[in-house]
Amino acid sequence: MNSTTDSGGFLGSNNIGGFGYGIGVSVGILLLITTITLTSYFCTRTSQPQAPPRARQEPTLDPESLVVDLGLDEETIKSYPKLLYSEAKLHNKDSTSTCCSICLADYKSSDTLRLLPDCSHLFHRKCIDPWLRLHPTCPVCRTSPIPTPLSTPLAEVVPLSSRPGG
Repeated sequence: MNSTTDSGGFLGSNNIGGFGYGIGVSVGILLLITTITLTSYFCTRTSQPQAPPRARQEPTLDPESLVVDLGLDEETIKSYPKLLYSEAKLHNKDSTSTCCSICLADYKSSDTLRLLPDCSHLFHRKCIDPWLRLHPTCPVCRTSPIPTPLSTPLAEVVPLSSRPGG
């Protein structure tokens, strides 16, 4: 055989014939279509179109399930006793705390405190008055001087040691 002659046939030829060229173009087109399809799928899936902003609507609430936390009126707050810290130390040596539970500042002998009548907790007047205007409960034990339809969390807790048969 001659070295310059082609061996003929598809696998033995050195040039790509029409059939091989058609397969290459077809595979290329399929890869291009697949790439475009996958890219458009992932791009549209992650970025959802934003809905146009609607006018702000107030949520409709069932009046039966609505609980409004109203504070105390000024007259009730002013009716709570106020005293100096030096006086409070003399009357209740064992149970008087040394700092305000709201601002966490230590009491000075000249500080004016307000005593909550239901629980006997003491606070700076400048701290507890704004609190009581917004919340009807003691910030420490959550007892409330006004009747509420729901029980206050710690007001009804009875220690296990004081229960009968315990």
